[in-house]
Amino acid sequence: MHRLMASRRLFLLLGLVAICAMSSGPAEGQTALPINIGAGLDMVLDAPLNEIGDTEFELRAFELNIGAPVDPYFDMVTTIGYHDGEFDVEEAWASTILPGGIKLAMGREMIPFGYLNRVHEHDFPQIDQPYVIEGLVTDHGLIGDGGHLEYMAPFLNPTLTLNLGVYQKIGESVGRRLEGFPIMGRMQTFFQCPEGVHAILAGASYLTGAGDTDHMEGRLDAEQRTADRRALGKIQHLAGIDFKYQYSPVGRTYRGLTLAGELLYVEYDPYRNHVAYDQDPDLDPGTDVGLYLYAHWNRDRFWGAGYRFDYTDPLFNAVTGAGKLTAHSVYGEWRGTEFSRIRLQYQYLSESGGDDAHRLMLQGTYFVGWHPPHRF
Repeated sequence: MHRLMASRRLFLLLGLVAICAMSSGPAEGQTALPINIGAGLDMVLDAPLNEIGDTEFELRAFELNIGAPVDPYFDMVTTIGYHDGEFDVEEAWASTILPGGIKLAMGREMIPFGYLNRVHEHDFPQIDQPYVIEGLVTDHGLIGDGGHLEYMAPFLNPTLTLNLGVYQKIGESVGRRLEGFPIMGRMQTFFQCPEGVHAILAGASYLTGAGDTDHMEGRLDAEQRTADRRALGKIQHLAGIDFKYQYSPVGRTYRGLTLAGELLYVEYDPYRNHVAYDQDPDLDPGTDVGLYLYAHWNRDRFWGAGYRFDYTDPLFNAVTGAGKLTAHSVYGEWRGTEFSRIRLQYQYLSESGGDDAHRLMLQGTYFVGWHPPHRF
């Protein structure tokens, strides 16, 4: 019933937006303000080869994007998303240019922490999210209600960009937001050679005071306890470094190589009364480190292939003997048009203290209308 009501509300919203877009026109003597509207579908078939009966096919995400550059100094974007059976305002922010070339963005946004956190699921370089982000932070990345300042040092190659953000909430994209007043900082540099053949982006990010995390809500036992070391508590410190390199041969618009990676370090301060420390006195709730590395090669406009390596703790690591997780993923993709993509991915997971797993994933992604520009 709730999903039906949410669906009706979404379709009503789509209808109102369409009516406004078609009926609104400029008054006499005024200039029309274009409103960009687009939508995307992301569908995934996930087949664990060890347990073929657990195969799932789902509409992983539906997104409605609405945006408009009002003038050279003011921009606004809203994204309404459907994830995990729920509709939510995933992003709704406005940005403006202040004196001195400082950019101010306010609203609800995927915070500029690291590189991949600001990328939507359908734009991930592989079908699934790297385990270091899913396991150490949140399922859908860090989304904040607040704002940030961004300053890019002028006339430099490499460029230098500084971000400083303050937020009321940090949390996942679907209804599980986290209270607090997190403070975020990021420093980023970008270099591109004059011919455009080589380009590299590198950054470092830091987040603190991320409020009361609640990753284990609904997973506690009858005594409101759990053995998970990232149980009810908070992220005390979160730091990361990231890089992305692209090689594009001269005269070959679509051919090229991408190398990228990200390393995260997180320090937790759990509520000890919720954690079953009496089951394992050596359980350390303190810190976690994880990373991902990947390489992607585009042969031409249509075909691409790549490989990703993951190393991290698994999500909800309990005292049952589960340990570090490593994963190897190989994939290929076909882009029939600029607005569609089909991917096939194989993944091998190895967990110390657990069984190895093999997964086969198939993804179809489709867009209509407008889509916010992709990041480098």
